[in-house]
Amino acid sequence: MNKTHLLLFVSLFFGWSVFSQTLKSPEEYLGTPIGTKFHFHHQLISYVEYVAANKPENVKIHRIGYTTEGRPQMVVAIGSKENIQNLERIRQSNLQNIGLMPGQGNKNIPTIAYLSYNVHGNESVNAETSVKVIYELAAENSELVKKVLKNTIILIDPCVNPDGFDRYSQWYNRYLGQKPDLHAASVEHHEPWPGGRFNHYLFDLNRDVAWQTQKESQQRVSFYNSWMPHLHADFHEMGPNSTYYFPPSAKPFHEDLTGFQREFQETLGQYNKRAFDQNGWLYFTKENYDLFYPSYGDTYPSYNGAIAMTFEQGGGGPAGLAYKRKDGDTLTLKDRIQHSFSTSLGTLEALSDKSEKTKEEFYKFFNDAQNKGYGKYKSYIMKFNGHEAKIKALTEQLDKLHIEYSFANKKLTANGLSYQNQKEESFGIDENDLLVNTYQAKGVLTKILFEPKPYLEDSNTYDITAWALPYAFDLPTFASSQKLSGTKTKPNFDKKTNLEKNQRVFAFVSEIKSFEESRFLAQLFKENIKIRIQETPFKASGKSFGHGTLLITRKGNEGLGENFEKKILSIAQNYDINLLPLTSGMVESGPDLGSGSVDVINPPKVGLIIGAGVSPTAAGDIWHFMDQQLQYPVTLIDGSYFSRIDLWTLDVLILPDGQYNQIVKDHKEILRWVSDGGRVILLEDANNFLAGKEGIELKPKTDSEEKESSNKIYGSRERDAISDQIPGAIYKINLDNSHPLAYGYDKNTSIIVKNKLGYEYLKNGWNVGTLGEHQSGFVGQNLKKSLKNVPVFAIQEHGNGKIIHMLESPIFRAFWFGGKLMMANAVFLVR
Repeated sequence: MNKTHLLLFVSLFFGWSVFSQTLKSPEEYLGTPIGTKFHFHHQLISYVEYVAANKPENVKIHRIGYTTEGRPQMVVAIGSKENIQNLERIRQSNLQNIGLMPGQGNKNIPTIAYLSYNVHGNESVNAETSVKVIYELAAENSELVKKVLKNTIILIDPCVNPDGFDRYSQWYNRYLGQKPDLHAASVEHHEPWPGGRFNHYLFDLNRDVAWQTQKESQQRVSFYNSWMPHLHADFHEMGPNSTYYFPPSAKPFHEDLTGFQREFQETLGQYNKRAFDQNGWLYFTKENYDLFYPSYGDTYPSYNGAIAMTFEQGGGGPAGLAYKRKDGDTLTLKDRIQHSFSTSLGTLEALSDKSEKTKEEFYKFFNDAQNKGYGKYKSYIMKFNGHEAKIKALTEQLDKLHIEYSFANKKLTANGLSYQNQKEESFGIDENDLLVNTYQAKGVLTKILFEPKPYLEDSNTYDITAWALPYAFDLPTFASSQKLSGTKTKPNFDKKTNLEKNQRVFAFVSEIKSFEESRFLAQLFKENIKIRIQETPFKASGKSFGHGTLLITRKGNEGLGENFEKKILSIAQNYDINLLPLTSGMVESGPDLGSGSVDVINPPKVGLIIGAGVSPTAAGDIWHFMDQQLQYPVTLIDGSYFSRIDLWTLDVLILPDGQYNQIVKDHKEILRWVSDGGRVILLEDANNFLAGKEGIELKPKTDSEEKESSNKIYGSRERDAISDQIPGAIYKINLDNSHPLAYGYDKNTSIIVKNKLGYEYLKNGWNVGTLGEHQSGFVGQNLKKSLKNVPVFAIQEHGNGKIIHMLESPIFRAFWFGGKLMMANAVFLVR
């Protein structure tokens, strides 16, 4: 580092007092030195608002929404006076230059950087760092900053996860004495369940960027897409005994990262190492943190053309204000802030210096896709007929991502890959089939999210390795090398049941076909409307119905009087449900509507176990599913008092992925409740605590294959272990769709498999979903041999109740739309 750079970095760390200051620093405004306490979210936001009010020529706040708990989300734009005056023109020009807004943009605009802090709430150094970065940029106290502000618009999200941040800060400050306690046993180093990492619904927001299932993600990505920055930096923390990680990233890189994006990873390493080397701060690169799974804070921007990266400071929730590391050093919050502050400014300097080349490559990324299409397959075709609700849900997802699509307006024949059959074949395209091609600005992102089998250059990866949207939405799909497009006019998704004037309805019939029927059923329950189900196929009014058809009869709903038709139809219209009105209880074939094969479905009282021992994200998946998606009441029960509750006040008990030996003191109590008519739903590892016990059919699988013996190499142990792992791959699931758990499905579906599934088929029970062929993603070679002849979804009848085994979650991270119907069936229909 030359003397000029050294002076600048020294001034960074000790206040940047190169020039006179008129703006209050965070320390002056908040009353305490940054790094000596964890502030609350409202205090940090108050400072940001103070800066914007006192430096309006350089700072503009964009208010993008509120979290579930009501905390504000904002992004701060910082730039030179000229750039802030032209902020909206710069934004629009950038979008025009890449084909995402009509018109001719000005290519001579500053580069746009986006810095995101604290996506994980208990990685609290980052929000504390953000206000220091905002101050140093807004104060313009050095020539380096003035250069950066001239060449760059800087967008800063000071706290991506306000609810998690405050959960951590409130807990930590509650136990803080006059000084931090370095002792490893101190409570301040042991965050209680669920920790501050997650948002209100216990979702990991750093895995939700592309899927946008959470309110924070939706607001954040909507803002991101309205700007499309050239660089995105995502600031994190890792374990307190680690040092500091900055790019270059580890392999695997996704194959669609450009040469320039890979090259800039090296550039960032060169810029950021200078201060670390000068100050003797330990760091590492090219390990652990890869660029593959598309829903991270670094990969989603990368697949949208940006230079994107993760920074990881050692620390996180266990570190508190001060932590005695294993090497004997004391890690302080002030240390952690210095390191992340340094990489924030070093990254901005790198972008400022490489501004012109960055813009050139960024524009090329989008324009090439628009002009040439992208990838081996240029078009993806999803079948519409019979899948209307899933097509609608997918188009809503594409709208969030700003991916263009159209609908076929004539019949065609084409050749391509069948996702379901895994082979090339000829197929027909019918009117209204959904068409998505890669001849568009977001062609690269389209290819990555739709590709049937992502290429993985290194199996030592950090997350799931397959995610194709056609599998996630359970849609019959074909991939074609042809450019296919149709009309932008959407089919009419709004279904309306037509009644003749003064028609008196005996019963309304609703065939279970999608998750919308589940949401409709939930609303009927909440409106105290009696619902029946016919499990046997029948034919009425010329239409055939399969297993599992909902019946809403006038009988039992007399309280609605003459409003019966109006009330049911108004609810159905809210969920795009097309009801068949019948004027008679006699059908053309099959059992009549008053047959003994027709049962009443009663609204269940549902409990969900949460707390220590339960995976927070698994609990969050179910909580969010019930509360926000299905919109049906669920009682949260902490495991700490589970043994004292009256199980007989519940109809359904859900145990998410977790370890239950300490939560459930007497498993026989659960079995007695099940025998009396209760239904227990066990997900993933929750099955382990009952499996093999007396009276339980689920038993561990006996491995009959002879184990290979070899002399293992110690230095290869991590890579060798991968052979027995499955970080997340897609498998076909063969279904018995005559069973209530699988009502509404075809003979198979697809799910993410990330567990070893080591159980035998139930001998006395129903193996409703069994593992089929591997469709996409990495599976360790040793494990792959044993992943066959195993159940995934199975049900044991126990007395008058049911034990529902879900060895994989069908609603993974809330983006796996195809499994939501099955989860709802487990709650409502398995009786």
